[in-house]
Amino acid sequence: MSRFNTMVKTARLIVCAGPGGVGKTTTSAAIGLRAAQAGRKVIVLTIDPAKRLANSLGLDALTNEPQRIDLTEDESGELWAMMLDQQQTLDDLVARYAPDKGALSRSKENNIYRLLSSALAGMQEYMALDKLHDLYTGGYFDLVVLDTPPTKNALDFLQTPGRARQFFDDRVMKWFIPSKTAKKGLFTRVFDPGSVVLGLLGKVFGETFVTDLVDFFDTLSFLQDALRTRGEMIDFILRDPQTRFVLITSADSRRIKEALFFHEKLKSLDQHAEAFVLNRVIPRFDQEDLDLSTIEALGALLEDDNVEGLPESLRANYARLTKLSEHNRGIIDNLARQVGSDRLFTIPMFGEDVHDLGTLEMLGRHLTE
Repeated sequence: MSRFNTMVKTARLIVCAGPGGVGKTTTSAAIGLRAAQAGRKVIVLTIDPAKRLANSLGLDALTNEPQRIDLTEDESGELWAMMLDQQQTLDDLVARYAPDKGALSRSKENNIYRLLSSALAGMQEYMALDKLHDLYTGGYFDLVVLDTPPTKNALDFLQTPGRARQFFDDRVMKWFIPSKTAKKGLFTRVFDPGSVVLGLLGKVFGETFVTDLVDFFDTLSFLQDALRTRGEMIDFILRDPQTRFVLITSADSRRIKEALFFHEKLKSLDQHAEAFVLNRVIPRFDQEDLDLSTIEALGALLEDDNVEGLPESLRANYARLTKLSEHNRGIIDNLARQVGSDRLFTIPMFGEDVHDLGTLEMLGRHLTE
């Protein structure tokens, strides 16, 4: 059994990462489909806001809720898919942990909440972390396949669990949230830094802004413990032996370099890539395989005003493909020497876009057979 086949049958979490524009989402969907065909209950979660996952599954759209994909009756497993909705995930989190039922309504009316919940740096990674936590620990799915954004954002995601413990800096929070329990002396009441900051902000931006700001940090305060706990749990999950990392790239020197950079970053986080997938590889062409008699016969058969010079064009195109194929082979051999040939898997370039389960299965078979 190949390394990849073992992985789709035994892993609890497969994290697909790599450069942008190499077919990462489609490959993630293919991995999920192959695992479902092996009898497992699988969900593919994409953090990418584009509709690539939906398109590769032949759907118009996906939402923040798991959606079951129709497989043939012969399949014993289940395939589900969903696309992270950052705002909805945060709203769900507020509704779940708020001390009262009106907290979410108040948050949605808060200008700061509406603005920062989508624009705050790292918020997408925090919400992805929360959604991954729920899917992994929910108990229904055997395997979660996580489709991450391009390399830089994927690294941010991997480092988010550790940052979750620091995201809510207590020193800053205390500026905006008055302590309800601490007894303050006269000096502290007069020279309280939080009061000074709020007073200055009120003079510059107005009292409404300050009220919204205090309410926003008050909302975040009751999420603080929940996100910290979830961050610690995700940190544990990412280091679990049943978690696997797959780096997906193409036979392009620049993207190979980016994938290797990610590989080195993984090692610095005490993790490693279980497999490297080279997508859209030019199939092997060899000039010795060129059947000149067939080309001549085809040219003679089609020769008219519209196809004049056809044999020469075919030979030129074949020569160009041969050169590209040789270049791809050189890159693959070089990468195999660096990461090990047993961890290297290739998917040939298809002549069509992947937008149905049949093509997706064909793609997945290149990895597992």
